[in-house]
Amino acid sequence: MFRNSPSLKPLKRYKVQVIIGPLLKLFEVASELFTPFLTKYMIDRGIANKDWEYTLVLGAVMLGMAVLGFGVTMIAQWLASRVSADYGYDLRKKMFAHLSELSDKQVDGFGKEKALTLINSDAFILQNGVMMYMRLLARSPMLILGSTILSFVVDYRAGLVFLVVILLSSAVLAAVVALSPKRYAALQGDLDGISALGSDSLKGARPIRAFNKEGFEKAKFAQASEKYRQDGVSIGKINAFINPLTFFFINLGIAIVVYLGGRLIGGGSSTFTSGSVIALISYLTSSLAALVMFSRLIVSLNKAFASKRRVDAFLDLEPAIENRALWSEKDAVADAPLVVFQDVSLTYGQKGDKPAVRGLSFAIASGATIGLIGGTGSGKSSTIALLERLYEPSHGRIFYRGLPLEEYDLDSLRREISFVSQKPALFLGTVRSNLLLGKPDATERELVAALKDSLAYEFVSRYGDFLDHPIEQGGANLSGGQRQRLLIARGLLHGGDVLILDDSMSALDYLSDKKVRANLAKRKNLTKIIVSQRATSLTGCDRIMVYEEGRIVGMGTHQELLASCPIYKEIYEMQVRAQ
Repeated sequence: MFRNSPSLKPLKRYKVQVIIGPLLKLFEVASELFTPFLTKYMIDRGIANKDWEYTLVLGAVMLGMAVLGFGVTMIAQWLASRVSADYGYDLRKKMFAHLSELSDKQVDGFGKEKALTLINSDAFILQNGVMMYMRLLARSPMLILGSTILSFVVDYRAGLVFLVVILLSSAVLAAVVALSPKRYAALQGDLDGISALGSDSLKGARPIRAFNKEGFEKAKFAQASEKYRQDGVSIGKINAFINPLTFFFINLGIAIVVYLGGRLIGGGSSTFTSGSVIALISYLTSSLAALVMFSRLIVSLNKAFASKRRVDAFLDLEPAIENRALWSEKDAVADAPLVVFQDVSLTYGQKGDKPAVRGLSFAIASGATIGLIGGTGSGKSSTIALLERLYEPSHGRIFYRGLPLEEYDLDSLRREISFVSQKPALFLGTVRSNLLLGKPDATERELVAALKDSLAYEFVSRYGDFLDHPIEQGGANLSGGQRQRLLIARGLLHGGDVLILDDSMSALDYLSDKKVRANLAKRKNLTKIIVSQRATSLTGCDRIMVYEEGRIVGMGTHQELLASCPIYKEIYEMQVRAQ
């Protein structure tokens, strides 16, 4: 069970508790089954013969069994709650770790919102399934089986009634088991869609309002919610048959037992006594409760199995980016360029789709300042993603420090490259907590120095609480330029040998952009790769690469490109005239 299912492997740590919990429930079942049996003898022998000593002894035995059964039940319930909670924690941690190991391409293909639904909703459903399994899997079936066997011991005619009632109720449960799993999987799929729509609407709130599309988005969300409701109602209708039908069959059995009791006791039956009737009614009532609880178990396990298949499919995804870790910085080839691209191409979609970049061949020397410029979708960010090894090349090879990038230790690579994204990747917390993501052990002096170099000190110093000023999720309480300056400060704080600025100064005014570049130029040993839409921001670069439709169509210094690359010349002259 644990070996073949990735979602259940975290349970392996708790396999002893998973076995002990249901076994303790068997003791509870034994206590519950013997109580009606003792009640029969108390009535037929003790009370009927006015043997009070016999009655009190049986009563004491029943009380002792009840107390002991209660204690064992509490231990079993505690084990079920603790194991399920710990399992849920371990599973979520495993899923989050797996998500971080997948490439961006895999995450995009699988669906970010679906992955979050799995971590939150499906993991909770599996956690609840484990708890219900430990609490009810042994108790309910054994209580029903034991009640059926003991009903035959009391009287075979009542036993036959009992058997028919249990078989009819079991048929109802079997039908529900057969019909539910696929519907639960569809229901979770509907939840994925709702999460995706909600996420898209929140991210695109401004353009939605700007184009007056609120009604359209509401209609889409209402349609998805309606499908979720209909699928939920469909499952509810199926499950709704369980309780009424099982109640009907059990109560019918009680009526038949009472009827038989009235006829057989009145007819002088030696086996069917008043105590027998009460015991049989107790067994039927216990079975009714067991069937109700078993129906809850069936519903919970159906949901859990549907979620298990979804989680297994996610955990079975093999990370496309494998950390072979054959080489690290200490193995660097002397005098080799820092980065070399050899005829590199990358296709995001299926085979046959248009490549995002193609035929990239260039080298970057250590300590150089390199600029990347081109239109939107021309391949600049894809080049950066390849260098960071967020994607593997579809064709060609990349070398880092003279070593194959696919064999370079990923942890070392991420430490050596500091990346500042164009997206506002700020988190709920404070200025300090966001900066410390770059370097957790940074001193106050280092924090301030990074803020000054990025010009973020200009606005952070005006806060009364300075570094402890709160930052909302995504930096919502900051302007675009303030967010970018904080991100640059975090990148500088991270250190490393390479700093990548992926269009991360686009919200800065021209003067601030110039000041930040001047501060970066002071770091002579730092290799800087600057992606920008502004040609004027790249004029001081050692080399500029001009992109168009995934290819490098020009490469050289600012002056060389003005003379040799019409595209670059056009971009530069248009921007100069616009200033």
